[in-house]
Amino acid sequence: MAYHLPFRDDLGFCNVFLSALGGDGANTAAKLLFKIGCSHFGLDGGYDARYGSEKKGTATDVSVRFCEVGTPVRQSGPTDRPHYLVVFHPDLIGPLELYRGLQDGAVCIVNTVQTPAAMRELLRLTHGRVICVDAARIARETRSRLNVPLLAVLCHLLQFPDDQVREDVSAQWPRAATQNLAAFDAAIGASVAGEFEPDDRFAYMAPKTTRGPLGWRNMLNGGTIDALTHSTRDRDNRVAARGRVPHFDPAACNSCGICLTVCSDPGGLLWEDGKMVGIDEAFCKGCMRCVEVCPTTKRGHALETPTASTSEGN
Repeated sequence: MAYHLPFRDDLGFCNVFLSALGGDGANTAAKLLFKIGCSHFGLDGGYDARYGSEKKGTATDVSVRFCEVGTPVRQSGPTDRPHYLVVFHPDLIGPLELYRGLQDGAVCIVNTVQTPAAMRELLRLTHGRVICVDAARIARETRSRLNVPLLAVLCHLLQFPDDQVREDVSAQWPRAATQNLAAFDAAIGASVAGEFEPDDRFAYMAPKTTRGPLGWRNMLNGGTIDALTHSTRDRDNRVAARGRVPHFDPAACNSCGICLTVCSDPGGLLWEDGKMVGIDEAFCKGCMRCVEVCPTTKRGHALETPTASTSEGN
């Protein structure tokens, strides 16, 4: 089937970037997208995934580069200049600065109930299209997953034939074919698009880099990893918890340690001298699994799901 890429950069690539949280299924959806492009439409390219905690919450992203067969594929790693941006959670846009590097005329797909104009403001889009779809509601109502409605809209905008994509979605997840196809069709019909011309309000923002280009001239001896650059020390994961961490009552805690057995990242639970003393709000990812297993003591539960007022305080 003849297919022509809707965008190409100066190296011949059409760049797709998906931003999500661990467990959203962005990696699985992007793998299927890459398989469809290469298997059915004769494309080549590159694929890169930054994994988050598959249990819950870490900010993660996936990059897909499509190109025509014969184009030199020499780059690896994530793209920082997307033609297509897929945002699983709009509250990630600001903290992760997803507006940086957006190509001129970029297409942005956002899981939201807000308008394209409102999302354009968050994305600081100079020129391009914003497509809004309430993927969370669609996934909930069809008993699918968040990644399926967003994948449907992305493939549709890439001009992959809907029938072919539906066939591949069914083959990929045969036990959930009915639910996923319902989500696919609902997303295509429920998306709301806005087209925006250049104006003086938003200027192009270059990708944020933490270091210069790496190569054989400036790499460390023996290819050693620079621990000062690649470290989780002092990393703030509040973007993952999104403002919600368990409420801890030390008076009700007997330090049984059951919470440690289910925590996706035990560093979020603070212990001193064998006793639970609090929650590290910069490390906790807000999965609430510790709340589910916390036993009832004479003074109640030591860990509880935060109320709206408690969350705002965090």
